[in-house]
Amino acid sequence: MQAVGLIPTYLRTIDDLYLEPSRSLDDIYDVAVAPEATAEATAIETFRAQGYRQVGRSQLVTTSASSVDLTNDPAASPSPVLPNVVVTACVDVSQVQAIDQSGTSVVPPDRPRYLVQRLTVVNTNYPDATSWRVSAAPNAQAQSCDG
Repeated sequence: MQAVGLIPTYLRTIDDLYLEPSRSLDDIYDVAVAPEATAEATAIETFRAQGYRQVGRSQLVTTSASSVDLTNDPAASPSPVLPNVVVTACVDVSQVQAIDQSGTSVVPPDRPRYLVQRLTVVNTNYPDATSWRVSAAPNAQAQSCDG
């Protein structure tokens, strides 16, 4: 399913934006739409403004689609109804560090190894398979992928 297939690209793009401060924040729109794109761009901008730098990449451990709704009514009022898939992803963040300008880690030493994300992926131009984008990606820290 293309919606689930977007998740590795989404995570790689987020990592790239944190790892390469010269990259345009507009790259987020290749993988996300509002409100997630706006929230992520703001977080990255704040991170960069603080002089922080990411070291290392996150690793996708598992993904599973928990719900699929292909209802498509882009003209619905007050807001459009777009096909969506909710994907639960477990991401290993143990290799990711954030360091300040002196090279000191700003990540708590007891941070859990995993993030469990519940991503809502919508298709802005259904049935175009290349139009899936993350619209929400709340996450929680976890000790394991089992929750």
